[in-house]
Amino acid sequence: MTESVSAIEQELLEATVLKLKRKEERQAYLTRLMLATAKLPDPEWEQLSTEAQEWTNGAAEAHKAGAALEDFPDYEEPEDEEVDEEAEEEEAEEEKAPVAAKGNGMKAKPEKQVASPKIQPAQQAGVRKVSACHTIKKMVVKKPTITVSEIAEQLKESGLKVSDVTIATLRSDLRDTLRVLNELKIGEFVL
Repeated sequence: MTESVSAIEQELLEATVLKLKRKEERQAYLTRLMLATAKLPDPEWEQLSTEAQEWTNGAAEAHKAGAALEDFPDYEEPEDEEVDEEAEEEEAEEEKAPVAAKGNGMKAKPEKQVASPKIQPAQQAGVRKVSACHTIKKMVVKKPTITVSEIAEQLKESGLKVSDVTIATLRSDLRDTLRVLNELKIGEFVL
């Protein structure tokens, strides 16, 4: 890239070590950047600015809803962009996996439909179904230092399939709420 066109974008690029690909559409790039940011280890995530975390969480919500990702609030389109050709070649091989991942996104609905019949008899018996979102929140409240991978593993063991982006978004948002509760002295949570 030429000079940073967005301070938030530049921060995320440095944190994720992501490179711009030649002729990549902006939405595809923003999605890759959001996914790479969501996979950052906790200490690196905590080092990001509030603006960078908020953009990532908003982008994850838009991605999850199937909507277009909003660009950075301070983004200005550059006149020309330089591309790291070596990184482009390395990522061209990696790009085959995300294409399969897009297919996995499509497979997620049938998997959920398959899981639903197992739950329906319990619902008919008056047992309330607990959402994955609720389950994730309970895990984070019980252990605020729990990692995304630990949550994913526990959900998988329970037969729930949730994307790492969704887990990271919910976890980050709830940890922020716990910080607020600590500040207001309403609760005491070790983060």
